[in-house]
Amino acid sequence: MKVLVLGGTGNISRAVVSALLRENHEVVLFNRGLNPDLPPPGIRVITGDRRNRDHFKQILSGQNFDYVIDMICFNLEDARSDFDVFREKVAHFIHCSTVMTYGPPFPGINLDESSPLNGHSRYSLDKISADEFFLRQYQDVAFPVTIFKPSLTFGANVLLPQVGGDGSWINRLRKSKPILSAGDGQNYFQFLPSTDAGFAFACILGRKESLGQIYNLVHPGPRTWDYWHLEVAESLGVDLELVHVPQDVLIELAPERFGGLIHNFGHTQVYDGSKLRALIPEFQPIFALASAIKDSISWMDSHNLIPESEDWGVEDRIIDIMRKLPDIFRNTE
Repeated sequence: MKVLVLGGTGNISRAVVSALLRENHEVVLFNRGLNPDLPPPGIRVITGDRRNRDHFKQILSGQNFDYVIDMICFNLEDARSDFDVFREKVAHFIHCSTVMTYGPPFPGINLDESSPLNGHSRYSLDKISADEFFLRQYQDVAFPVTIFKPSLTFGANVLLPQVGGDGSWINRLRKSKPILSAGDGQNYFQFLPSTDAGFAFACILGRKESLGQIYNLVHPGPRTWDYWHLEVAESLGVDLELVHVPQDVLIELAPERFGGLIHNFGHTQVYDGSKLRALIPEFQPIFALASAIKDSISWMDSHNLIPESEDWGVEDRIIDIMRKLPDIFRNTE
């Protein structure tokens, strides 16, 4: 089948492309052509900016695709342009949304696809608007859409600690330096290798029972953030030293650095992915993530995405204060 992937160079979408090629699909990409890392040989790339709506419609309306996977639909206008171009032209359209449409704050754990929506940021609110538009079009005119909601998916260029930042934390671990953990590090999260996500995208194509449906795309085994940090350290073959700091203290001390915890990693997030596994029984991510973590680190190394960690600025200052705090407290008694 001929599959158009809108995007195709990001963390998840690279794995989607690889999975499609393994299934012998003909793959075409549409993106801005700005990523220096070229796609696999034999893939045709259509260069354009989807925000140029007229050009997007002009360049794609005259072409035929069996399936479309949109990895870069971020708002209502993106969704409307998709519908304008692809209605009555494709057998299946996959929209990549996000679990962040459920919150924070979250009503509980093991949230399934019927859980209430609670957009807390511009990103999540825009994704909700796009999701709702696509579902209305399915109801009104049978637009053949399926919506995936991934949680944290790691792989090419994405391997994050709880407090966020860039790949320099990997360099820091290699140098046996401590890293920060927000709170007690026991918030639960789901970490899915991008290869598993790509497999799910490829497997769902053409499954009519998925039309008009939403699927949480998550790892079935939640783990705490401290356990995740430990897995990454063990994959590097190094010891882990964590310095725990209350989350509200981190945000108060450096809101520009740690404020993102409020919107995402600072909350326990556990989603129920059984609906997707029932549809695709072969989607069975293994619990141990060491191999996938090593692959991600290797990819980041090969693309120079692990910067030096000599100047951690505010992080080092906080770590130093936390180490001195017991002595400071004793000296004030």
